[in-house]
Amino acid sequence: MKLRAPHLSRKWMIFSVTANGTFMSTLSAGIVNIALPTMSGEFSVSLEHIQLVVSLYLLVLTCFLPVFGKLSDLYSRKWMYLGGFIVFGVGALLGAVSGSLGMMLCARAVQGLGSSAMMATSQALVAQVFHGASRGKAFGAIGAVVASGTLAGPAVGGALIQMWGWTSVFWLSIPICILGVWRGIYLIPRFRPVKRMKMDYLGAVYYTITSFAFLYALNTASANGWTSPKILGGFAFSVVFFVLFMRREKTSKNPFIGLSIFSIPAISYGCAVAVLGFTSLFTNSVLLPFYLTDIMGMDPIKIGMLILPFPVTLAIASAVSGALCAKWPARIITTAGFVFLLISSLMFAFIGDSPSISYIILAQLIMGAGSGTFQVPNNNTVISAAPKEKLGVVASVNALSRNVGTIMGIALSVAVFSLLQEHFLSLGLSAHEAFIGGYKWALLFGAFCAAAGGILSVQRD
Repeated sequence: MKLRAPHLSRKWMIFSVTANGTFMSTLSAGIVNIALPTMSGEFSVSLEHIQLVVSLYLLVLTCFLPVFGKLSDLYSRKWMYLGGFIVFGVGALLGAVSGSLGMMLCARAVQGLGSSAMMATSQALVAQVFHGASRGKAFGAIGAVVASGTLAGPAVGGALIQMWGWTSVFWLSIPICILGVWRGIYLIPRFRPVKRMKMDYLGAVYYTITSFAFLYALNTASANGWTSPKILGGFAFSVVFFVLFMRREKTSKNPFIGLSIFSIPAISYGCAVAVLGFTSLFTNSVLLPFYLTDIMGMDPIKIGMLILPFPVTLAIASAVSGALCAKWPARIITTAGFVFLLISSLMFAFIGDSPSISYIILAQLIMGAGSGTFQVPNNNTVISAAPKEKLGVVASVNALSRNVGTIMGIALSVAVFSLLQEHFLSLGLSAHEAFIGGYKWALLFGAFCAAAGGILSVQRD
């Protein structure tokens, strides 16, 4: 039986539940980023190792996105989403009681699993209740929620760390999870799938092994060495299972993802643009707190305050670009966003060792504007192009593209930074000068990705 579309007020109530999860995820991410230098000192580990607290979370989240997206098409998006809430809360509890880096990484893996289930289904839930021009506004509102969580994260995280230590940042997620599950049970309807499909479990296994091996090798390459047997073996393992996955996709009667979705230009271009955009964005996410700590000598509260301008303009740009989705072609809006990203990346690349506070704030404002401007219309075009029976899969692949870009941005920027920092140290430069040199080239890599994304964005329909 086909369910009737919810009333407008009901739609926004349903939206508020998905916003609850989105806010929690972004709030947690912002807080944990601020906590990285503190955790690094307490666990006595280097930048290359502590960044795994962020990247392992993203690794697990990314690997399972299409799995949860496919299952949500087959069964219930409601319970997939709420189950993700519960698992995320369990991971937060484990993180709060962690006493070592190993235990922390386990906790973050559990959180990544829960966040994956939520992220794979949240946009599909919004797309099912919003249509036409209102869908663009809803995605713009999601961008504003992301900005709010990002805005609150550094400020709240800095204060919590300063007063109660880094473990308090995980305790904060637990009551938010409880509230989200309670509201979701009563508000989210159980949408029935358009038609019954079958799950290709072998294809799912091939995909998961491929993505995990590749992203694990990418994430740990800086710590283990890019030419180490473990890393080369990981990349080789991913290639083998990728070939098996592609063969399975072509021969299976019920392919796991269904590569035919990429024959739709809006989806293929949108996913490629998302990868480049998020790679550019996240070249600075891990390095900036260390720059502000090691070069500028700032405490967590000051660092949090300097990160705040980014989500401010992210919220404004998301709302504006969401409203413009029904009036302007997506390529114009997304390309404008990439221009902002390019400018801000170059500003950070040439920041030097004694920038003014106003310079940092301006660069953050421009980067936030770029993020909000390209994300909303890109998400809207990808989701709107999805066949109804594959809405969950397309939404999860769209989220997959964003997270692959995020992981690549973090891993490759840290790799570039570490490689160039070591090179400059070998030339006899001071640790201070070597840090600045490595940071510059890492952000130039981000600028290159922004330029490539802008060129690709211009070419889309």
